[in-house]
Amino acid sequence: MTKAKTGASLLSLSLDRDGGETLQAQLLMQLRRLILHGGLTPGSKLPSSRMLAAELSVSRVTVAAVIDQLISEGYLEGRARSGVFVEAELPDLAPRSATDPLGPAELDEIFQPVPPRPFDVSAPDMAEFPFRQWSRHHDAVWRYPDAELLQRPDPFGWHPLRRAIAEHLAQWRGLRCGADQIIITSGLGEAISILAETLFAPGDAVMTENPGYGAMNRALRRNGLQAVPVVVDDQGFDIRRGQHTVPEAKGVIVTPSRHYPLGVTMPLSRRLELIDWAKQNDGYVIEDDFDSEYRYQGQPLPAMMNLSNDDRVIYVGSFSKVVFSALRLGFVVVPRSLIGRFREGVCDVDPQASVIVQPVMARFMESGDFATHIRRMRRMYSKRHSALVTALERNAGDLLEVDNIPSGMHLVVRPSLELASRLSDAEISKRARQRGVNLMPLSGFFEGPETARGLVLGFAGFDERALEDAARVLADCLRA
Repeated sequence: MTKAKTGASLLSLSLDRDGGETLQAQLLMQLRRLILHGGLTPGSKLPSSRMLAAELSVSRVTVAAVIDQLISEGYLEGRARSGVFVEAELPDLAPRSATDPLGPAELDEIFQPVPPRPFDVSAPDMAEFPFRQWSRHHDAVWRYPDAELLQRPDPFGWHPLRRAIAEHLAQWRGLRCGADQIIITSGLGEAISILAETLFAPGDAVMTENPGYGAMNRALRRNGLQAVPVVVDDQGFDIRRGQHTVPEAKGVIVTPSRHYPLGVTMPLSRRLELIDWAKQNDGYVIEDDFDSEYRYQGQPLPAMMNLSNDDRVIYVGSFSKVVFSALRLGFVVVPRSLIGRFREGVCDVDPQASVIVQPVMARFMESGDFATHIRRMRRMYSKRHSALVTALERNAGDLLEVDNIPSGMHLVVRPSLELASRLSDAEISKRARQRGVNLMPLSGFFEGPETARGLVLGFAGFDERALEDAARVLADCLRA
């Protein structure tokens, strides 16, 4: 789509200041419809938030909030130093024909959220989130906002939030860093874009874990890098195997504290070998620390970044598992020697992380409410972890072997030889979904041929009764 056509489509936006809905709600709905009806085609670039705000005579905060929401819903994607684009791989939600558009009722049905079902992976228990405290902090911030919040934001993010994150990392992860080393992001996509722009050259190979997080590989490729999955074993990523697979690699992304999805912890010897590889090959290790707060025996493990004295490890974190995913907040911790390099890399980019929620999150952390919430959820998730292990052993102990790793928000179970001879993990997943139980086949986390099969069961978002019921349903599916 040409810039002229994109601009013409956006000219059709019309906001009613006397209407019953807020300007933000109107803009959100109209941009969705433009995307769904083809007015903004996949891959087309949006004007900057500053320009769009000026055209519509609304605040830039309003436009930024709408763009953040559409990014979180998968309609838009942000690219470092490039801007915001309509997602290239949209779901098939477009109208059936130009004369048969989707009506309001159909659009409402499309946007109706689907509640999580056992065993949805990484579904936190939102009913237990302290929304009253969160609302109090939100009101305190925005009733009389700090003047700096209404100006052009620091590309690294709101400084009080960065300071609060540094304190949290020191207490929970043993990671000593300063606020000046932290970059606030809108999540994984923006983090990968920043790293691709700052650390790597187009076409560089980056090793990833296999099985692993598929979105990571897609984000790397979207930013012009080669994602090369390397098969892991029962101790996680092995750089020796990685070197054999792709000797020219310039980076590796790992989940050392808790591998995703297997849950295993990378031993110290492998961490040191990985750092030594980065030093010897002028490469970088990206430490993805996605849910290490949820460790149910002992204290959370120290971050791998602590081991590097050569500025070769970059730490990536997120609030999606410990707060909620719609927050769209994450962060990157960079070595002090690379701060200037990262400043140069992001200085011309409009920040994608919402300026609405950053100061609220800062107050939430500074008040102690955040740490209290984590401790409370750790106790609750620990009980649910134990309840699910017990339910699976009682209902399907002869058919499933549980990888009983006391951490995280999901666990992995392996089929017995007899079960594996009858059903694949994908077939088990299909049967369970037909009975109202969502689980993911381990084979689906592999890129290329899988080397292991199993089932990935999320437990964090469901009480003990729901987990027991779901375990019985799963057992029935296995015996049918």
